Amino acid sequence: METRELFTELLFNAAGHLALPVVLSKAGKDSVFRNGRMGRYETSPPAGGGRRIWFHAASVGEVNGTVATLRTLKERLPDSHIFLTVGTPQGFRYALDQLPSWVHVLPFPVDLTRVLDRAFDYIRPDLYVAFESEFWPNLFHSLRRRGVPAVLLNGRLSDRSARHYRLLAAVFRPVFDHFSRLAMHSEDDLRNVLSLGVPPERTLILGSSKTDSLPARARPETALRWRSVLRIAPGQHVLVGGSLRRSECTTLMKIFGELGRVNSSLIGIFVPRHLDRIAEMASWLEHRGIPFQRITRIEQGMEERRERVVLVDRIGILFELYSLGDLVFCGGTLEPIGGHNIMEPAAWGKAVFYGPHLQKVLHEHNILHAMQGGFPVRDADDLLQQWRHWLQRLPELERHGECALEALKKLGGVTEKQVEIILAALSENK
Repeated sequence: METRELFTELLFNAAGHLALPVVLSKAGKDSVFRNGRMGRYETSPPAGGGRRIWFHAASVGEVNGTVATLRTLKERLPDSHIFLTVGTPQGFRYALDQLPSWVHVLPFPVDLTRVLDRAFDYIRPDLYVAFESEFWPNLFHSLRRRGVPAVLLNGRLSDRSARHYRLLAAVFRPVFDHFSRLAMHSEDDLRNVLSLGVPPERTLILGSSKTDSLPARARPETALRWRSVLRIAPGQHVLVGGSLRRSECTTLMKIFGELGRVNSSLIGIFVPRHLDRIAEMASWLEHRGIPFQRITRIEQGMEERRERVVLVDRIGILFELYSLGDLVFCGGTLEPIGGHNIMEPAAWGKAVFYGPHLQKVLHEHNILHAMQGGFPVRDADDLLQQWRHWLQRLPELERHGECALEALKKLGGVTEKQVEIILAALSENK
């Protein structure tokens, strides 16, 4: 085995990524995902002319970032063949459910040369488009060997990752050298990618295409459906804690309990970023004798919602549930994660609260906060105090939600610029 390939395999083992994927709820999709990870795709590749573009998104969040770009590109290149590989089983299922049939959704092949060769022979790409922070050494070796150019969109690179890539420059420098264009999310991301020796003329700050897809996804009928499913009465208020990480999973429920003294009919909907937290959250509630229900049982008609606490035990519906929130918190911000998509609630005209750890969403925070649509808090106590204040002034908070929607509009327009980057790369590779 080559040194480069052995190194990548060690990385996979260390991160747990070479283990078989989590079993999906549908055996068929599980089998497709497992086989696809080995570069064995179960359908025939699309035939005919047209450029072939390979997009890659790691999981659910990154898939959402591709939606507007894929649609706009298809409008500009109707004869093109568009492939999207996804690296997690949850993201793969989500992409299959959410994207139109002309997007060929495939599992992302394991970063081993023999596996990648099968994937390349199937896709036969004219261009590879990575989203956010997917840098696989063997994949990029194959791209160079086959003369396939690459661009990076919604590019993210944390200080920590940049340090690691500098230490492993012999492995990762060829990856970054191969990108013909790197459209970074923020100034910090740009600074970090430049520290790896990427020429400035191949980089730019463009923000994220995730914001462009949000307004179209915020459909009024979706909110009405969830209000019906969860039997939320007119005038009944809702707290939504989204993308909760680590201690946030219980911290938000503690805050909800305190707010119940102010509003005894308040409903709390709690959405962990990772489903393995559900058992911990359920145990915490049970230990304190707090009744709760799981949203899958309600949604499937197994029971009606009767309790004030709802745990969301499935992936892919957080964005829709934000539509219900009078008080909305976006996680990964009280814990030092760096934040998740704080603009999703804004698409529903919701003011959003979040903690001080905002490295991944600093650009969005700056605009959201400047336009009075976002409320940063110092810690859990500060969040509780602010929500006690706003729970008595919800009509005023709704006006801040309108400001959040305006901030979202200001962040838009990224998709068209991304498509121009893609078209330019294809033109250079004729």
